[in-house]
Amino acid sequence: MRARRRNTSPRGRQLKALRDKGVLIVGSGNIVHNLRATRREAGTMQAYDWAFEFDKHVAGLLERGALAELSEFQKLGQLAQLAHPTHDHYLPLLHAAGAVDAKEPARFFNTNFQSASISMRSVVWG
Repeated sequence: MRARRRNTSPRGRQLKALRDKGVLIVGSGNIVHNLRATRREAGTMQAYDWAFEFDKHVAGLLERGALAELSEFQKLGQLAQLAHPTHDHYLPLLHAAGAVDAKEPARFFNTNFQSASISMRSVVWG
């Protein structure tokens, strides 16, 4: 059995200290965010294969509590590049995940897609 690594983000650890004091931590971004590839006519569960794949990969990490692996998304190569041509909408997830323990279960809501290239999956811990 592989040991779970601790998130090494200094910001995440700082947020965890605040969370332990009762401060609500909110991160605002998207699991998949590629505005260059949007298709406005797409329905809520219509998305590119790469968007579904990246969203599913990240959801799996969250479900397993493999939070440190969230920061290794660039190892997915082209899949990560398509999901996030820039990282600004993915990074809030890393900071929010740094404020939780790997044993804490993640709950999802709003798992739809928007414009075929934006995952609206939202995560709640606690």
